[in-house]
Amino acid sequence: MAIVVVSLLISGVFALGGGLVWLVARAFRIRSAGWKIFKGTLFSLVLFLPVFGFLITPVLLSYWVTGFGTRPPERRLTDTPADYGNDFIDVEFPSRDGLMLRGWLMKGEESKETLIFGHGLFRSRREGLERGSALNKKGFSVLLFDFRNHGESDLQSTSLGFLERLDVLGAYDFLKEKRGRRRFVLLGVSMGAVAVIHAAGEFQQDLEAIIADSPFQSLNETVAHHTGMLALPSFPFADLFKWNLTRITHYTAEDLNTLEALRRLDEIPVLLIYGNEDRRLPPSGIQNIFDAIPSAKKKLVFFENATHGAAYRINPELYLKTVVEFLGVTAL
Repeated sequence: MAIVVVSLLISGVFALGGGLVWLVARAFRIRSAGWKIFKGTLFSLVLFLPVFGFLITPVLLSYWVTGFGTRPPERRLTDTPADYGNDFIDVEFPSRDGLMLRGWLMKGEESKETLIFGHGLFRSRREGLERGSALNKKGFSVLLFDFRNHGESDLQSTSLGFLERLDVLGAYDFLKEKRGRRRFVLLGVSMGAVAVIHAAGEFQQDLEAIIADSPFQSLNETVAHHTGMLALPSFPFADLFKWNLTRITHYTAEDLNTLEALRRLDEIPVLLIYGNEDRRLPPSGIQNIFDAIPSAKKKLVFFENATHGAAYRINPELYLKTVVEFLGVTAL
C-alpha cells in the first residue's frame, strides 16, 4: 500500500519540478533536442507512476496475498506440543479438493469434543500451539494443522477463507473417518475464523460450537475497509485487487460472505472474540456478524488493548477462561 502513496508523491515531485523547468525553458526559449528528450522522459514518469500505483500495485498485491504463505519468522520456529508437556502425533490428510495438509493431533478424553483450529493469514499451526496445548490439558482433543499454502501443507493459492473451508472439511473427514471422532468444536482466528464458519454448515449434526476470533464480514467489506483506511479509491484499486484475487482462486467476491455462511447455520452456539483496538474491522461489521448468528446461544466478547487477532496474546488466561466457560455452557 505504501508504494501507492510513494508513487503519487514522486509523481507530484516530478510534475512540480517539470513545471518549474518548463517555465525556465520557456523564459529562456530553450528549443534543443536534449530539452525535447527531457520533456518526453519527464512526461512519461509523471504518467507512469500513478498508473503503477493505481493499476499495477493492486494486481501485484493480490498475487502477494494469494502466494506468500507463512511469514519467515514463523517458519523458523521449531516448538511442538511436546514443549508444552503434551503428547501428540504428526498427521497428514487430504483437503476436500485433494491437497495434502499436515499437522499435529493431541488426543484428549473420549467424552470431550475434538477441537479443530484454523490459523490466520501468513501464519501456521503454531499460532494455535499454546492455546491448543492448554485446551488439550482440559481434556479436549486438538488438531492443529497448516492451511493450504502455509507451513508444511501443499502449495496452492490462498483465498482468505473460502477455499480454506475445504481444508477444514478435510480435517473433519479425517477425524471422523480415520479417528472415530463424533463431536467437534471449531476455533479459528481471522482468515481461519472465516474458514471454519464457511465449513460449519456441512457438518452441523456433529458440531457443538464455533469460536470465531476476529472474523471479517465479507471479502467486499474487508477490501473496502482496508482501502478506506489508506485513503485509496475503491475504483480502480479495490476493484482490481478483488478481480485478480478471485481470478487466481476461481471464486467470486460474493462467495466469501461470513454473514450468509452464519445464516445457513441452525442452532450452533457461536462465541465471537474481538480486540477493542482492532482497526482492521469496523464496529458496524462486527455487529452485523453477531446479528447474523441464528442461535440464541451466542456471545460477543471484546478484549481490552488487543489489536486484530491478538486477544490471546494480550490476555491468555482470560481467553482460555472465556472459551472453556462458553463450551461448558453449550454442553448443558
